[in-house]
Amino acid sequence: MTDGPDGHRLRGTGGADPVGTTSPLVQQLADTIAERISRGDYNFGTWIRQESLAKELGVSRMPIREALGQLQALGIVEMVPNRGARPRQPSLRELTEVFEVRALLEGHAAHEAARLITHAQLQVLYATVEDFRGIVADALTGEFEPAELRRRWVQANSTFHDTILEAGGNTQLRATVSSLHHRIPRNLTWTALDADPRLLAENADAHEAIAKAIDRRDGEAARAQMIEHSRRARELITSRSQDSFAP
Repeated sequence: MTDGPDGHRLRGTGGADPVGTTSPLVQQLADTIAERISRGDYNFGTWIRQESLAKELGVSRMPIREALGQLQALGIVEMVPNRGARPRQPSLRELTEVFEVRALLEGHAAHEAARLITHAQLQVLYATVEDFRGIVADALTGEFEPAELRRRWVQANSTFHDTILEAGGNTQLRATVSSLHHRIPRNLTWTALDADPRLLAENADAHEAIAKAIDRRDGEAARAQMIEHSRRARELITSRSQDSFAP
């Protein structure tokens, strides 16, 4: 049985595959682990426990190891002898380069979304903007745990950006952006925001400006707003986390 990409048990034999091929099970496991890293379930420095993960997903440790090996080849995790695997922390240069490429790609997606977005998709964008506003309000009260605010923000942020990518209609672009998010998780932006109500409000404003530009069918403005949004996220992350990145 194979379900997924996450939150479900995966069944497979875990047997060896012909040289040069990747089994559907290993690929699905790799996608599951990468998505968890992107969401921040596995932060930098967090060890990915192969035995517990295999038990949770209902597979043997062999396909887990193969999936981690695949992610290591992609630069998403690092394998440490006698310790295991953990998300690979990017260098400051890698961070800057990935954000630059991602800004251009998502900017183009926003441009195309302004032309192609459906009414239903537009409503999703505005609904997530309201979610961001709710997070700001709750952060101001001080009554919510940062972990809960993070979970809600990551969900809203993923929904917002995924909807724009979907509306843009380019499946190759979506796949490329997804791979970049696995290299530099979206959750990293939340770390820079640090549950600061002022920064969260600024972030909500940026998402609303993008949604409104798409709603006006102003592709150039949508592109510019998205690129600026990505630039600001990169600026926050590098300024608040510079000491923690590899040289």
